[in-house]
Amino acid sequence: MNTSVNIRPCIHNAGFAIYLFLASVTIAMSMVPAANAQLAAPPKTFAAIGKPRMFAAAHGVYEFVFQEQRGPSPFDRIGLHRITPEPKPPAHPTIVMLYLPGTNMNGEIAIDDPRYSLPLYMASHGVDFWALDYRTHFVPASTSSAGLVELQSWTNEMFEADISAAARFVMATAGRPRIFLAGFSRGVLFAYLYAAAHPENLNGLVVFDGAISHGRRGSPPPGIYADDVSGKHLTWDKRQALMRLVIDNPDGPAPLPQFKTAADNLNHVVYDSAGFGGKGGLANPFAGLADPSVLARILIQYDRYWPNVQDYEDSFTPAMAESLTNSRIPVLAFSSTNIGPDWAQGVAKSAASTGSRDVTIKILSNWGHLDVICGTYAAHQVFAPVLLWLKKHSQAASDSGG
Repeated sequence: MNTSVNIRPCIHNAGFAIYLFLASVTIAMSMVPAANAQLAAPPKTFAAIGKPRMFAAAHGVYEFVFQEQRGPSPFDRIGLHRITPEPKPPAHPTIVMLYLPGTNMNGEIAIDDPRYSLPLYMASHGVDFWALDYRTHFVPASTSSAGLVELQSWTNEMFEADISAAARFVMATAGRPRIFLAGFSRGVLFAYLYAAAHPENLNGLVVFDGAISHGRRGSPPPGIYADDVSGKHLTWDKRQALMRLVIDNPDGPAPLPQFKTAADNLNHVVYDSAGFGGKGGLANPFAGLADPSVLARILIQYDRYWPNVQDYEDSFTPAMAESLTNSRIPVLAFSSTNIGPDWAQGVAKSAASTGSRDVTIKILSNWGHLDVICGTYAAHQVFAPVLLWLKKHSQAASDSGG
């Protein structure tokens, strides 16, 4: 295993409590396809939605959106965002990556700037990049508590079935028998679960500040089916209003008088977030590692509700762990440090669980959680190394017939 710094012991489940911050402001077939195997035609289940989108700051990059109905409810939908460097994607792109967002996050392009956007950066450099919208993206923020009852059945198993369907569509559409899978935060758990179930489909895993989680003890409170990103004091409307203030006029007045500006207000919110350790664990703008205007654009895109049943699940059974260890999938992992003194060890321990000798851990000292995917230095210290790693491992996969 390659590692950039010494790593301290692990803390339990630290990084998957994204909902805690938001409340304060707010997962097989074993046959590997042969190199000359004929790929199936793309499934008909996903449908294209709308017209391709272009980006002013990422010339030549296009976004295509697809959705699939997964059940009878209006909420039972998932989406895929395909971000490509061409208006007509090639039949067999060299590098294909599927990205699994974190808790309350989705596949939408939140900011039109490759320096702060992993999808735009990757697509600008030739990667056929796909990002997933979980079912949570299709639950309106205005949904009543009673209207959230179906979320009690939205388990890790259900979400992993959704991810498997998305991966099949991506592989068939891109004409590739294997792809790269990436995840951020809770999306990392989903990525490891998918890798354990379908190792034959992956060329490698890219981990953005996440680890294998084993869930809490107990069960969700009776009658409570979802975690809400808003809280008692900072309601959904107030949370969204703060983000809009920072986007529209970061130097304007803050909602709370103790802060100099709207941007200063948000800086303190993310730095002080108790759910991430209270010392820059979510983001570290005071060290110049995050821009409040960028953070606001990311945070305002969050989906309000997340099924709390997943907080109490331990989907990583001994059989799953054994399958992952036997997978020998290469891993590139990035870890922040500010969530807690032992957080990086958890990221590293999980990365080593694929049983591969090709595991690289990059520790980002003094970084917060969101700094890894949209921070001031993310393009240079995260996105660029990922691109080099993808190119190297894509060539290795090609040489081996993958």
